[in-house]
Amino acid sequence: MAPKKRTTQPVSKTVPPASAPGSLFDTASDPAPRQPENTRAPRPFIGIQFKCCSTYGRIYRNHEANAYAGNCPRCGKRVNVPIRHGGGSARFFSAG
Repeated sequence: MAPKKRTTQPVSKTVPPASAPGSLFDTASDPAPRQPENTRAPRPFIGIQFKCCSTYGRIYRNHEANAYAGNCPRCGKRVNVPIRHGGGSARFFSAG
């Protein structure tokens, strides 16, 4: 049995006119971008190098806003850094 010959259809090389429906892209009809659901302010923190386990971690300001409190991420040792009036601008410390 002889193999079938393939026939090719001619390809149309015409470009639709600019006035054809669907040929223009209208960005004005796009919906407004979604706003992120979590819009609260980031929680203040300081960086701590925990000497007890040679690890780095962040500790966050407590709800009373009078201290930064947290734990060593490896051994759980508690750290409390009080916030004093006129304190410093440093954001990284060593503890334990």
